[in-house]
Amino acid sequence: MNLQRRNILRGGLAAALTLPVAGVQAVEYTKDLKWDKTADVVVLGYGGAGACAAIEAHDAGAKVLILEKLAQGGGNTAVSSGGFMIPKDAKDAYTYLNATYAFADSEKDEALLDVFCKEIQGAKTFIEGLKPDTKLMIYGHAGFSSLPGADTIDKWRIRGKKRGGDMLFDQYRHAVEEVRKIEVMLETPALELIRRNGEVVGVVAQHAGKRINVRANRAVVVATGGYEFDAQSLRTYALGTEIQGLGSPGNTGDGLRMTQTMGARLWHMTAYSCPVGMKVPGLKTAIQLNILAPSHIWVDQDGKRFVNEKGLDNHTCLYAVNQMDPIKHRYPRIPCWLIMDEKARKAGPISGGATSGYALNREHYKWSSDNSAEIKSGILIQAATIRELAEKIKVPADTLEATVTRWNTDIKNGKDTEFGRILKRDPKGKTAFAGREAPIVSEPLGEGPYYAVALYPTMLNTQGGPKKNVKGQVMDPQDKPIPRLYAAGELGSMWGNIYQGATNNAECIVFGRIAGREAAKEKPWA
Repeated sequence: MNLQRRNILRGGLAAALTLPVAGVQAVEYTKDLKWDKTADVVVLGYGGAGACAAIEAHDAGAKVLILEKLAQGGGNTAVSSGGFMIPKDAKDAYTYLNATYAFADSEKDEALLDVFCKEIQGAKTFIEGLKPDTKLMIYGHAGFSSLPGADTIDKWRIRGKKRGGDMLFDQYRHAVEEVRKIEVMLETPALELIRRNGEVVGVVAQHAGKRINVRANRAVVVATGGYEFDAQSLRTYALGTEIQGLGSPGNTGDGLRMTQTMGARLWHMTAYSCPVGMKVPGLKTAIQLNILAPSHIWVDQDGKRFVNEKGLDNHTCLYAVNQMDPIKHRYPRIPCWLIMDEKARKAGPISGGATSGYALNREHYKWSSDNSAEIKSGILIQAATIRELAEKIKVPADTLEATVTRWNTDIKNGKDTEFGRILKRDPKGKTAFAGREAPIVSEPLGEGPYYAVALYPTMLNTQGGPKKNVKGQVMDPQDKPIPRLYAAGELGSMWGNIYQGATNNAECIVFGRIAGREAAKEKPWA
């Protein structure tokens, strides 16, 4: 269903959605328009992409102004794992990443991919140069180790005791605010672009309860993130039900709507990074599942397993659960259920090694070490037997008992006959996240009590938005650049339907810097 839907969007529907949005129009410039603020380059959004754009534009000699809608910067960068891909070899990296586009049936821009593979080679020097005494480390490798070129892929992050995303954004914040003294206006959401004869000349924003007009002498860089907290966009592009936000709540599709008013061509609208996770009472966002204990399975609302639970790439879980039952007219895997035993409960928090997400990094939720607090809050549902558990979560008891029996029998016999989940991880194999994978992958469900946890798709970030060229310029449906309009980050990301871990931060570094550099080259308009 998803592939079919992507093909439809790639055609007529996608083309239609590149036209100006009804009721949302760019403001037409008039000579009597009064400017409240002026800069050479105006950057919308203060996450990783916006910060990189601002740094490069400033270093190219431009006066820069950053507008950020929330009370603090960071965006999804600050709530990510803080990792960024730096391949050992540009050519091999191209081979590997090209293969991910191929098996996912994703629209690819070869020129963008080529530029990324070459430019990302300088990321280590760039990040280290933003703040004194910065040290980096390799923490993982390719997510799809069987693809050609995978051996060249390394995932890097800043070495330190803080969460990775916080450390990465602190690099940017230091470089922007303390070193370059770039003006940042917080709690100042951009509302509309201002255009003159088809070119972008400014932005209407809201500050201190008032609308202000901000002149951009050279260009505007839109780095406002995706649409993961915009219900309308989720219904349009992600389908499914009850998709939970995992990243920054500020990502409500603002840049998507604004660039559409300029006639931007959209791409990758059905691409996202979407693990599964749990709703937590009282929090704005969900928490990602990252259970390391081997004695667990996932079942749908009919009590049946439906996937190799440990074979999924973390970022692609939505494709496993977002399936509509055309007979019963429902989504039988939203929510689906994690089923585990007492040993798994005691083994450690089921959020495990998860490091991404707003709830952990901004709401500062601390999952209990033995999951006991989550039993009290109702996240974990407890029962003495599998039958009793089935009754509590309203799945067919006979089916769930049969599912558990088959799983236990299979694993005791040394083979998962349904989905091929392995028993032990190869100790010599490279893992996508070093140190965060358990050596034993599969065990029978042992003694009770037993537990069930409702799992929902939890969207960390979306990839869709305006397509850009190798200069970061936003393109129209005829692949012509829209004058003085640039984009960077997950808004119109180059990554397609199979997202690679640590590549969004890497793309922010590459195309954020390019967009800022190229925007600063524009001649001031008069």
